[in-house]
Amino acid sequence: MTLKSRLIGLVTILLLFAAMAPSSFAQVQLTIIPDVDNGDIATNNNAAAAAPGTNGSGVLVVGSLIASSPLTATVLRIAYPGPITAVPSLVSGVNNCTIGGFTALSVGSGSGGAFPCGIGAAGVPSNDPIRITGASGVFATMNLQPLLNTTSQRVEIQLPSTGGATNSSSGSFRLVGVRILAAGLTGAQTVSASLNTSVNNYLLGSPSTGTVINSLNPGIASMAVGLAPGNTTIQTNPTFGAGTATVFTNRNIARSAGAFILTEGCSSCWRTKSQNGNNGAVLVDNSTQIRLTFNNVPAGVTLTLPTTIQVGTASTNTGLTGTIGNTSITSTSNTATIDITGSSLTNVETAEVDYQVSLSSTAAVTTAGAITVTATMFPVAASPFDTTGIVGPSGLALANLPTEANGGYPTFTDLEVGPITVVNIVPANTTLLMPYALTLSPFDTGLAIANTTADPFGSGSGGATPASGTLQLNFYPTSATGAGTPFTLSTSATVRPGAGLSSDGTLASGATWTVLLSQLLTAAGQTGNFIGYVFIQTNFLNAHGTATISDFKTYSLTANVLVLPPPATTPRGTGAGAVESLNN
Repeated sequence: MTLKSRLIGLVTILLLFAAMAPSSFAQVQLTIIPDVDNGDIATNNNAAAAAPGTNGSGVLVVGSLIASSPLTATVLRIAYPGPITAVPSLVSGVNNCTIGGFTALSVGSGSGGAFPCGIGAAGVPSNDPIRITGASGVFATMNLQPLLNTTSQRVEIQLPSTGGATNSSSGSFRLVGVRILAAGLTGAQTVSASLNTSVNNYLLGSPSTGTVINSLNPGIASMAVGLAPGNTTIQTNPTFGAGTATVFTNRNIARSAGAFILTEGCSSCWRTKSQNGNNGAVLVDNSTQIRLTFNNVPAGVTLTLPTTIQVGTASTNTGLTGTIGNTSITSTSNTATIDITGSSLTNVETAEVDYQVSLSSTAAVTTAGAITVTATMFPVAASPFDTTGIVGPSGLALANLPTEANGGYPTFTDLEVGPITVVNIVPANTTLLMPYALTLSPFDTGLAIANTTADPFGSGSGGATPASGTLQLNFYPTSATGAGTPFTLSTSATVRPGAGLSSDGTLASGATWTVLLSQLLTAAGQTGNFIGYVFIQTNFLNAHGTATISDFKTYSLTANVLVLPPPATTPRGTGAGAVESLNN
């Protein structure tokens, strides 16, 4: 047989195969190319499976022509990694759902078909529904109504039939507006495509899967006392650097301002309304919001917040803007919401929240404690699905039907970050230190402590608030071989050495207590000599003192007793901000 005759035979066989089974050879090959969300929030009930803030972003479906042929109607199914929390756009006033997929392509009632979702004309949400855009070529005439499969976590799209005519076109379209429940998911999230049949001249090619979300992250990575990058003082009150506010149990305010910071969980986690949607200038309900909850706020205490967050001077943070709702925090109104109005999608940002504390004359701060704050992404919704048991045609329950009735769109699962302390309520006391004291014959140490809460200024003109209180002395003796055993003395109605204490052991406002160290040792049940140092804590503010070492004949040495910042709020030696650390 000649080469020519063999070639003629091969061509004849191929033509016979083509004539015998035209539908067995796919003529339009489908691939999917998702637009990627680089990072979303792990508690997002409506995580966008697309690039944020990009109009028309979604999953691109490309149909590439292999050969001209007739096409029969086929269902393209795009499955998502979590329950879908959006519904299709309205077509002829209806948005349609399906349960478990359908075999009949006609839309109507009956098992296996499509059903009106029953949500009404608004849709979920009305501004950014599941929809098909940019249909061209072979797809230009197809039904643009995608169907939500409420039980299989997928969107189903009816690909067009040519009704026996020959198709000679490629084409493409985008599936836009799909959102998923991110709670319970971790890592990168992918979608996958499938067909209900492979004999209708549509063939699924590669890639048929793709990443839609690169990572899921905490919306708030951390919350801490501090300032935004580049800030050195509280911007709304530059008198203060980083730190918490402090009030005393006698209603004096030691530090009236504080600041804390919230750090973004990923570079694209915080978004404006436009960045939260994929429909251009048409906005979804909510920007990224953060709810602040202030806990243990006593009656009569007010925390005043600014109307906007502070962002600092660092270049990586300057694109962030946000407003604060409810700027007056009290015991009966203890939450505020941050609304993100500007954000970079490429920088991890830090929001600073400043606050001022004020007290009424009857503020309930007479007991030591702390006001704390926690934060969560907001609005919070227990579930993004309808729970009323909507029933569709033929009595089929529409399971997992999305809703935006619980706070709009998007919403979040509650996950509180914190708490951190924003106000310390500390006992109204003064800490004093006598670095050296001795009782060693003929020498003794005389101690004088004045309660200066009585002054000529008055509390309304910057003076102190008169108050009395007892005293506690902590002795740290030195022995011949090193440190001795510490001991304590507290004044009371039965322990009143020296002169100047009231009958109940308190030192009255405006009074001065004088006592010898030898008298203190006797009252404390100690014998012998003493060389060492003494801490003195008074249960009132504005205590001052002197100590005099004397032989009561020819030698006397007087020195002021040191007044220390309250150790409860200003540590003596822990961390860079400690009052006695070498960093200061």
